[in-house]
Amino acid sequence: MIGALLVIYGHSSPLVGSGELFPPEWPVQPDEGVLMGFFALSGFQITESWMRDPHALRFAVKRVLRLWPPMLTVSVGMALIVGPMITTLPLGEYFRAHETWGYIVNNAGLLTLRHDLPGVFEDNPWPDAVNGSLWTLPMELLAYGGLFALLLLGTAKKDFRWLTVVALIGLIAWDRHLEQTPGAESAGSLLSVPVESLVAFLVAFALGVLLNLYRIPLSPLAAGAGLVVLVVMGNNITASAFMAFAVSYAVIVAGHFWPARLTVPGVWVNGSYGVYVWGFPVQQLLAMAGIGDQWLMLLCAAPIAYVLGTLSWKYVEDPTMRLRHLLDPAPAKKREPDPVPEDVPTEKSLPLPEPAVPRAPERPERPRHASPRPPVGGAQRPVGPPPGRAFPPDRGFPRRLPPEESPLSRRLSGEIDEPPQGRHARRPMPPEAGRRGDPNRLDRR
Repeated sequence: MIGALLVIYGHSSPLVGSGELFPPEWPVQPDEGVLMGFFALSGFQITESWMRDPHALRFAVKRVLRLWPPMLTVSVGMALIVGPMITTLPLGEYFRAHETWGYIVNNAGLLTLRHDLPGVFEDNPWPDAVNGSLWTLPMELLAYGGLFALLLLGTAKKDFRWLTVVALIGLIAWDRHLEQTPGAESAGSLLSVPVESLVAFLVAFALGVLLNLYRIPLSPLAAGAGLVVLVVMGNNITASAFMAFAVSYAVIVAGHFWPARLTVPGVWVNGSYGVYVWGFPVQQLLAMAGIGDQWLMLLCAAPIAYVLGTLSWKYVEDPTMRLRHLLDPAPAKKREPDPVPEDVPTEKSLPLPEPAVPRAPERPERPRHASPRPPVGGAQRPVGPPPGRAFPPDRGFPRRLPPEESPLSRRLSGEIDEPPQGRHARRPMPPEAGRRGDPNRLDRR
């Protein structure tokens, strides 16, 4: 949600026509860093989804139900509801225009995005752009596809995780090659997807995947140090290469160590995707209404987009995401026991054996010349095992104590059952304790 609101902040200045909101000499452009953070979080969380349920069909359905419904909702809403209200064309001409329906169809394909509707936002400071935020969604789809292919190859298994490392190294090499090429977006585009930005964001996505697969330690100190180094490096080629690593790691660390006292109910922040896709059209409508100050634009657009995003979560995203449970495997039925022929005796029909009553070993006869042991407390322990328990057969009856041992030592050894009085008295034992015996005496024996 913080990232989605920062995107609205980054769009405020260009959409009111006052130029760039962030100085170009800044080493870290917040809007680009936020987008890299989105891709890193996406790679981390989607890998976790596969690890919990490594089923190809269910994984693909989950990705479809997450990515398409909000995007289709905002595209259909802008083309069929908002567009007819603000277009400069007559309604009949607007609905007969091929571009009106092409906007919905092309955006549904994601890789064939369209950004303009006939007669909509033509006089805005940023003209002919209905929803510029959608441009990253095709890259997200391609990232899903690449990860899906790697997972099918067994990347999630321990023996094949090196494939992800190889993919990351290849993306980094490709990204550095494109970064060195002069000219903005000189690598061309894949349909409506700029290749240079695609590769840069895929690096962040792959970093999120690796952080999950290898369970790389997450350290706030390391994340903060990485951001400080990035700022100190300045705006250069090296910093642009290091930014994907520093920002991706820092965003995942921030999510992992988010303070518990700042945790809010999910419904307050689950609409971040809706905030992202609705923010740009809201800002264009405000610019069309005459707002020309970037801070006033932010102050008005952020709460409106937040409300629309929350409604999108409640009425679009959450209901459609629940559909994925239709593909969950059914719980295994309890197997019924095989029928037993009537002439075969069962366990219930067999007579139960007589329980064997353990007998204590016979006590050796006391020599006549031995002096009797004086009773302690006026009572002597009866001969035989405690009630309900026999002595271990390999140990026999407890040995007779020599006369010189004190009553305390005999009490600790279990020879005397009389409990001590006063504050040293033990609590009464529960009824079932008689069946178990005193564990202290058992241990001593």
